[in-house]
Amino acid sequence: MPTYVTLIKFASRGPNSITDFGDAWEGTAKKIGDLGIHVTGVYGVLGPYDMMILYDAADQKTAAKLPLSIGGGKDDISTETWSTIPLDQFVKIGHEIVCEWRPRPSGA
Repeated sequence: MPTYVTLIKFASRGPNSITDFGDAWEGTAKKIGDLGIHVTGVYGVLGPYDMMILYDAADQKTAAKLPLSIGGGKDDISTETWSTIPLDQFVKIGHEIVCEWRPRPSGA
């Protein structure tokens, strides 16, 4: 199953945003499995986003259910979702493509 990453940004700042989301997440997490999604990790992050959810889903339509479930059209949470490719497969892609770029000069 493909792995997806959903990044979450809270519109309001401070401990209440995180605490409120944490409380809401507990209830939502129990229902996520019923949507065909397997959550593999939930993290708080430092930077432009506040939280990150890693999960597996059969396809993009199924994966879209997670951010739509937690965003719910509210202005207090925005999400961004990315699909991933395992590194070993990602590296192989370079060997499968034809590219007409000039080779880099040695030592560059």
